[in-house]
Amino acid sequence: MAVYATRKIRNTAALLMMFNGVSHVAQLWLRETSAATLLTALGGMYYLLLALGLSGQSRFTLWISAVSVIAGAALRSGQLDPGTPDATLAWHLSLDITVAALCLYILYRTRFADMD
Repeated sequence: MAVYATRKIRNTAALLMMFNGVSHVAQLWLRETSAATLLTALGGMYYLLLALGLSGQSRFTLWISAVSVIAGAALRSGQLDPGTPDATLAWHLSLDITVAALCLYILYRTRFADMD
């Protein structure tokens, strides 16, 4: 049985979303415990649930993942300080943009392009 190109892209998006979720939860061990750190870890758990959904076949999960990571990227881009860059913030922002692009590409491909 052949593995379709959209399946490979979707698995890549799920893997990147999982890395993003794990790195959010890891903030509990890397930073001091505060309300912001707990909210970041909670967001990481949400990203892990989305990664689980992305490993399936639902188009709804693609929409929710794309909207969620775009919203997360918008919130993080407001926190990004050009004077003193934060590596973890830049890492999360780049993963959000990549996952959103992959999800939107899969949605476009399933709607307008020929399926593999």
